[in-house]
Amino acid sequence: MNPLPKILDFLNALADAFTEWPSNLRQIAARICALARLLCERMKLPDRLDRSGPQRCVKISDPAYKRPDPLIYAQYYLMGQGLAVTWDNPDIEIRSGGNPVAPHMLAPDTEYEIVARIWNNSTEAPVVDLPVKFSYLSFGIGTVSHWIDETRTDLGVKGGANHPSFASVKWRTPAAPGHYCIQVLLDWLDDANPNNNLGQDNTTVGVAHSPARFEFRLRNGERERMGFRLEADAYSLPELPVCEPRPRPRPRRRPLRTFPGTIAAVPAGHTRQSHPLPAGWLVTFEPAQADLAPGEEIPVTVNIEPPAGFTGRKAINVHAFSARGLAGGVTLYVER
Repeated sequence: MNPLPKILDFLNALADAFTEWPSNLRQIAARICALARLLCERMKLPDRLDRSGPQRCVKISDPAYKRPDPLIYAQYYLMGQGLAVTWDNPDIEIRSGGNPVAPHMLAPDTEYEIVARIWNNSTEAPVVDLPVKFSYLSFGIGTVSHWIDETRTDLGVKGGANHPSFASVKWRTPAAPGHYCIQVLLDWLDDANPNNNLGQDNTTVGVAHSPARFEFRLRNGERERMGFRLEADAYSLPELPVCEPRPRPRPRRRPLRTFPGTIAAVPAGHTRQSHPLPAGWLVTFEPAQADLAPGEEIPVTVNIEPPAGFTGRKAINVHAFSARGLAGGVTLYVER
């Protein structure tokens, strides 16, 4: 409330009252008392209200609605934050007759079911009718995407019912034999963090004779000539820790202009530097670097030599980097 108009009214009334002095002395005293009460009430108001503008409407900057954050294991987003990744996506699975099928064991011209597991990083906003888009690429890095199908699903809030949610489509593999990479895109318009919506499953298995030999395609999907380099690491998803009572971390204010879920620091043991090739393992690329024109595609051969006496199964991640950052990658499993 602005007291200035009432003060002006009081002064005008005071001037009028003096013309009829002293008959209006009682009226003058009443107005002085009213003004004193107004000033006392004004002094009791909080400091913020005391500085408020004359408008009656108050602008609220925080939206009244909450935004969901649908997400999937998104390699590009995670590595962009400095985290090590695997291209064996834990949220994408291929099934036949309800049973999981390894991507490298797909038969040509055969119908399979692709199942995507979807999460929500919001505890307040669910998603109704979330579009989930499926596509595949030929096995490699930066190769051309081919449409499969689209479906929709309802996604609950984190920790609530219908969380995580699952979406699935039928897919008939191409008639030509080969390895393929599956991509899943969560296409939600009002997403609190749209960077964690693309997941990719890109794996194959080779038996180590001497050595294990793999081949994939490397393509420049940019509009300008780009140089690429290949690197390898041995990161794999760790076992989930046992859920035990732990002290709640002290809440930190998220830096401005960052998306929900952005980490302030990479946890120990989750950087690529923490997962180098084990001792005795040798990985070579042919070529190790390439300079490609826009749309140019070349074959890349990877030779993986495990140490003598190795038996079992080992995952080796191969990543391609350009001047713009991560271009893509594949996870190669070596068995002996």
